[in-house]
Order: sequence, then structure tokens, then C-alpha cells
Amino acid sequence: MSDTVVVLTALETEYTAVLDLIEEPAVHRHAAGTRFEVGRVRGSAGKIAVAVVGAGNGPAAVLAERAITEFRPRAVLFTGIAGALHDDLELGSVVVATKVYSYHGGFEERSGFSSRPQAWDTDHELEQIARHVNRAGDWHGGPVEVPAVRFRPIAAGEVVLNSRETPLAQQLRLHFADAAAIEQESAGTAKAAQLNRAPFLAVRGISDRADGRKYQTDAAGWQSVAARNAAAFTVAVAAELLASAPRHNVQPARTIASRRVSPPIDVSWRADITSTWPAVERCAVEVHLVPTDDYGQLDANRLDRLHGVLADHGRGYGLFTATERLTSGVVSDAAWVRSAPSPDGHSGLAVHVTGQRTVWSPLPYNARGSVLDRDALCEQIERSLRWLAAISDLPAPAAVALAAGLEPAAGLAESSPANGFCTAPYIRVLSEDAVSIPLLLDRAREAAHDLSARLHLAFRQAC
Repeated sequence: MSDTVVVLTALETEYTAVLDLIEEPAVHRHAAGTRFEVGRVRGSAGKIAVAVVGAGNGPAAVLAERAITEFRPRAVLFTGIAGALHDDLELGSVVVATKVYSYHGGFEERSGFSSRPQAWDTDHELEQIARHVNRAGDWHGGPVEVPAVRFRPIAAGEVVLNSRETPLAQQLRLHFADAAAIEQESAGTAKAAQLNRAPFLAVRGISDRADGRKYQTDAAGWQSVAARNAAAFTVAVAAELLASAPRHNVQPARTIASRRVSPPIDVSWRADITSTWPAVERCAVEVHLVPTDDYGQLDANRLDRLHGVLADHGRGYGLFTATERLTSGVVSDAAWVRSAPSPDGHSGLAVHVTGQRTVWSPLPYNARGSVLDRDALCEQIERSLRWLAAISDLPAPAAVALAAGLEPAAGLAESSPANGFCTAPYIRVLSEDAVSIPLLLDRAREAAHDLSARLHLAFRQAC
């Protein structure tokens, strides 16, 4: 079970309110450019990953999907401000959604409009935790009186409502009379959470009454007050959720592991598989999946027939270009295919008779030589793991150990030149865990983080 909760916001004010409540936030970059900040919940070993998605259900759905895929969180929470639709909601009070309406769906004809909304009920466990947090009464932590918390449905569409007399306001009263607040992101987030089977909860602070006086309440600072109140309640729910996770299910760094690697693992490194390198070779990162059992073994006679499979796989996944000239061979009981040597280095794929799968690709470089950037390395390793796990027409072992290396490493430097150059001829690391290939595909990002961290530590020790 994951020890991370994702918290999404729409506005910078809401985002800042959450960051103020977590410890040691650090930037986590998604491969597509999204930046999360991941910090620890005070008094808990759990983590919160925070992102600002912008206004609207569409952006919220996309970023929620991305966050769920990236972190596999225990839950997804959306926190922010909203406009009140019920007169008994005070400015600064908190609404915890028991249901989220997507109110824009409908059918309109000459006789009038018929509503066809979508709706998502709040996850039962999260609602129960939220009610417990509210009853405890110590979630706010501020010097002022604890704001009121209401548990009611909310409506999420694409409109900022600032009137009680518009057609939309009338539609909401007619078809969604139980909705206590209106906002713009929870429907998209709820849909993404549903599709990914992730528990979801929306928490909103009331910043205006959707009654034509929004500009006045905004000018009076109610957006900041409402954002802080909603953030405080949301983080309290996240902390309680993480604290309630069974301790034996909360894994530290090895959440992908199926079991520990017990016997020594024999890895055939790139230098063992193909030693015919050019005189000047760029440093490459090599990644290996090494079977921990006999189920992945190959008949040696099959090696000669694998060149075409490896070439097609490498082109299909972008390791090789469609027109790139490839060379192949069988050395040391392994079949390999690689791109032609060039000043940029070369890439390759190999399969050993033991069932070991290997891929290598060059690191970035500048005028001084090959460059080690930890974030870029993690992304490169993740791609390599996915490439290897997706190779078809090979026997599937029950579990594989993961290995990675940097070679030739002598002269390799970090992106920050102050950290010096590597003096070792190569850097090689082995994961402590064995994992099934389907699980590896599902948790490739976590495995890449582990391998890149090990390589980076070994690099620092070799400088």
C-alpha cells in the first residue's frame, strides 16, 4: 500500500496553503514536464505530493491521471475554494463533498432543458476519516475559532457563478438543490480517480456566496482564508489516512518488490556481451533484467533467430530510428543488436541464454564529455525498464532482479562541474529485490528511482 497521498489544487493561493503545512517539500519532475512538490506530513512517515492544475475539469482530469500513474497514491484529494449555494454556509467554512455533480450534462430542445448529469459518491473510508477529523476538532491549529465543516454534495462545472438570478443558478436550484457549493475541478478529478480505482475526496473552503458580491469578498481576503481552512482540513485527513494504514503494508523504498534477492545474481554486463567497442566510446547507461529462476532460459539455437525480434522491438519503441543501420552478433551466449557507432554513442539490445534482457543507450554529453544528471538518468532508466519488460516472444521468468551500470565511467561528470569527475572504469549496481515482469511494468518509475539513486551514490563514491 502506498505511503503517499496526492493533493491537487487549482490556484496558486490554494497550492501555497498546502505547502505551508508540509515539511521538506522537494520538487519531483514528471517526464512530461509537470512539477510536483513532495513533502512529509508533520508527525507522520507518510508523504503528500502537491500540484497546481489550473482551473477547469479538463486540466484537473489530465493532471489527476498523471499524478495517479506517477505515485500510485493511497488517495487523491482536491482542495481549494468554492462559492456557496446555500445561505447557511458562512464565509471561511469548509464543505466536504459527499457527492460530486458534473452538472453540465443535459439535453436541450424547444420544450426546454433536461438535465443528464454525472455524479460520483465520495469514497466511504475517506468520508469516515473526514468525519472523524471534524469530530476531533483539532484540525485547524490556528488561534481563531475552528471553522464550521459541512458534509454535503457539491457541483462542478466550467463556470464561475456570481449571481443567484442567472439561468445556471436556476438550473442548479431546480436539478441540484442539495449541492451546497459550486466549483470547477472536482468532476474531472473524480472521473480520473474512478477510472484508476483511486479513492477521491474534495474539500472546499467557502470564499463567496455566488450572489453578485464575489469581487467584494475577494477584495476582503476571503479567498486566502477559505484556501487555508480547506488546506488545513485536507492535510489533517491525509495525515489520518496515512496513520491508519496497516504498518506491515506501508513499504519504504521497495514498494515494487515481490521478494528479496537471496542467492548471488550473475549479471552479464555489456562488456561481457559485446566487447567490440569503438576506440572512443560515450558513457552509456545499461539496464538488465536478470531471471532469478530457470523459467526464462532460452535454447541456444534460438539466439540466431532473435536478431530480427530485437531490431523490430528497438525500432518500435524508439531505441533505434526507422532508417538507422544496425549490426548484430552472437557473443558469449547472447544475441545482440546495436546501432552503428557514431560520435553520439550507440544504443543496443541483447538477450542471453539465461533469459537476461539488456538494453544500453548513451548518456547526454557536452564539450567536457558525458554528463550525469540524476533526473534525466531516472527517466532514461525507466524507459529502459519498460523497453525490456515489453519484449515479446521470450520465455517469462517468475521474477527478475534489476541491475544497472554506467560504462565507460572514467571522466564522467555530474551536470554541476563542482562535483568532479569519476575515476572508476565503470559503475555497477544491483537491486536488492526481485519482481515479476507485470509488476515491474506497473511500477517502473519506482524501480527507476531506486536504480538511479544507487548509481548516483556509487558515482559520488567513485569521484
